[in-house]
Amino acid sequence: MDRDGRGLGNRAQLLPSDPREPTEDAEGADPGLLAEIRHGPRHVRDPADPRRIVIGTPPIPMGRASGHEVWRLPHATEAGWADDIGYVFGGDFLFAHLLVPEPVGADLARLTHQAYARLLTFVRGSRYPHPLRVWNYLSRINAYERGVERYQAFCRGRATALTEGAVPESRFPAATAIGCDAPGLSIHLLAGRQPGTPIENPRQLSAYAYPLTYGRRSPSFVRAMLYDGPQHSRELAISGTASIVGHVTMHPGQLQRQLRETIRNLDSVMRGARALSPRLSRLHPVWLKVYLRDPDRVREVDAVLRAWAGEDSSLLYLRGSICRRDLEIEIEGHGAVSRPDRDDPARAERDPPVGQQDPSATK
Repeated sequence: MDRDGRGLGNRAQLLPSDPREPTEDAEGADPGLLAEIRHGPRHVRDPADPRRIVIGTPPIPMGRASGHEVWRLPHATEAGWADDIGYVFGGDFLFAHLLVPEPVGADLARLTHQAYARLLTFVRGSRYPHPLRVWNYLSRINAYERGVERYQAFCRGRATALTEGAVPESRFPAATAIGCDAPGLSIHLLAGRQPGTPIENPRQLSAYAYPLTYGRRSPSFVRAMLYDGPQHSRELAISGTASIVGHVTMHPGQLQRQLRETIRNLDSVMRGARALSPRLSRLHPVWLKVYLRDPDRVREVDAVLRAWAGEDSSLLYLRGSICRRDLEIEIEGHGAVSRPDRDDPARAERDPPVGQQDPSATK
C-alpha cells in the first residue's frame, strides 16, 4: 500500500489495519496499540485493558474480512480508566470510550446528554482537546418513545451537550450513529492535540442544518474530517454516509440504487478533500465499513463496492440499522496519504499544510 500512496504501513496509521498480521513483541504485548475494536452480538469492554472493546454490531461474513479493527501508532501508548471512561493515548491522539446502561423507561435524550457531557469534559481536560471522529451505537434506533423517534432523542441529547460545551459547528467531529440489538449506549471516539479540517458534501445539506422535520435538534456532525496523522500523513475520516441528496432520502427501500447514490456521495466528499492540496490528489478510501439492514444481500453490495473502491481497499460488513427507516445501507470510510517532510521548506512551499487553511472554506 505504501508504493501507491494509499496507505502508510500497519504500524504508522490511524486507519484500521489488517489484524491478521503479527504485531506483538517478544513479551506478547503490542506497545503501539491504540485500539482493538471487535464486533459481535453485544457491547463488551475489557476491564483489564481499555484498548480493547466489542461493539454490538455482528459482522457479516464476506471474503477474508476478520470482523475487527486494529488502530496502531508507531510508538508506545498508555491506557487507563477515568471512572468508567476507558482511554488510551499516544503521540498526538486519544482513544476514549463509554458504555452507558439504559434502564427500562429511561429518557434517551437525557442519557445521551449526560454521556456526551462527561466525554467532552474528559477530552477537554486532556492533552487531546479536539474530537475528530465519534462512533455511536444505540438500540432500537428507529423505535418511538415518548412520541419521538429514538434517533431524534439521541440527536437532541448530543446537541444539548455540544451547545453547553460551547462546541461550534465548525468544530463538530465526523460521526456515525447506528442502531443495533445490543442494549445500552456505546460511544467511542478519536481526539487529537490539534483540530482537524471539516469537509462537507456539496450534494448534501450539512447535517447540522437539517430542517425541523427531522427532529427538534439536527444531527451534530460534519461529513468528514481531515487531520494530520502519524509520520506526516494526512488522514480523512468519512462519516456514516447514505443515500441522501440535500436532506431527502433517495430511492427509499431500494438497496442497489441507494448503494450507488451513497457511492456518489462518498466520491463528492473525497473530491472536496482532494481539492485542498495537490498532495491529496492521491487520497483514496482504503478502509470502508458497511452497515446493512439485510445481511443476506452482502454479496451484491460487495460486488459493486469492490468495483468502485478497488481490491486494495479493506471492507468490513456489519449488521446494523440505519438512522432513517427508509435507508437500507450506510457506509463510512477512511483514507490516508503520505506528505512531504515538514523540515523540507522547498517541498512544504509547494504543498502547504492543509490544516493551516480556514475550516470554513470547506463548507
